[in-house]
Amino acid sequence: MMTHRQRFETAWSFREPDRIPIEARISPHAQKHPAAARLLELIAAVVDNPIGVGGLNFGEFFGLPVTCQEKTLIEDRPGEFQRYQHCRETAAGTFTAITYHPAGELDYHWEKRYVTTLDDFKRLAETLRPPLTFDKAKWQDGMTKAGDRGAPIIGVWHPLGDLVRNATTEEVYIWFHAEREAMHRFLEAANNQVAELLERALTAGLGPYFSVCAHEMLLPPWIGHALFDEFVFPYDKRVNDVIHRHGGKLRAHCHGNCMDFLEKMADMGIDAIEPLEHPPAGDVDLAEAKRLVGRHMMLCGNIASERFLFLTPAEVRAQVRDAIRTAAPGGGFALRTSGGHCGTCMQLPDDIMAKVLANVEAYILAGIEFGQYPIRG
Repeated sequence: MMTHRQRFETAWSFREPDRIPIEARISPHAQKHPAAARLLELIAAVVDNPIGVGGLNFGEFFGLPVTCQEKTLIEDRPGEFQRYQHCRETAAGTFTAITYHPAGELDYHWEKRYVTTLDDFKRLAETLRPPLTFDKAKWQDGMTKAGDRGAPIIGVWHPLGDLVRNATTEEVYIWFHAEREAMHRFLEAANNQVAELLERALTAGLGPYFSVCAHEMLLPPWIGHALFDEFVFPYDKRVNDVIHRHGGKLRAHCHGNCMDFLEKMADMGIDAIEPLEHPPAGDVDLAEAKRLVGRHMMLCGNIASERFLFLTPAEVRAQVRDAIRTAAPGGGFALRTSGGHCGTCMQLPDDIMAKVLANVEAYILAGIEFGQYPIRG
């Protein structure tokens, strides 16, 4: 019987392990539900999650050190909401954001992002950037803690994805057209930082597995192929080439409409992708994805956990069976839900949460049942 790490590494090498890797986590608040105890035991015993390990320091704000960071409560209405202002002082100047926190809710909302004006963006594009650093001792500690529980993976900063998430979205997509030179200056400088750091870190022995989270905001309906080819592909490929030159691999987290970009993503150096959402959340046809890129890009998905609110365990079981039969033969596949916490991130009434947790259990058990190699048709 393989360890969790061996299973994941074998599948990522496009060979057949003892069974498919199964990824599953539930949110901290779901873990407190009375129905979660048995499920948590199952997750601890069975799942093959990638495990984040540290070691790379990408600066505290867009690759820049932060000299002062403050969070100030600017409005408090007990039982209704709170509002906070966030302030970061950097070599590029001061950047502020405002968040809105409804009472009793787990999540918050952005009222103002850090980068909202052209001046904000140009300051980021033109400021001299220091070399980034790595901490090998921190990485070694993370590797020790990960052990054989799963594939240890190091997060990589994606400057453009960071910009889209921390700026006024409409402005960023305008800058692609109206401020092309500034956008290229920012991407050139920031990705140089990332590539240079990875070169030094990999030479020192860090790796070999890396992850990035960015591309879901760099695809339709946000941008199309022309802008992707200009602002995403060349900069990503430069970074990914460093990883590959040292024998490493990169996995991308990308929701949404990525089907028409899978071959391009493989060409620019993405070695695995998740969560491969099928309609209506995304546009991925798993069988076609396997045909197009399944021999050199590991496919991780594509179970619609946002539907666990409405499905029965039998329906979940059938969805898992079909995904495995479609994509698992020959290796290069891991079972994963569309949501990172298997549909448990939302605040739900106890009875509804119990239903979701039952479907998470059905998902894992079906993965064990149908995911043993050789896969049966």
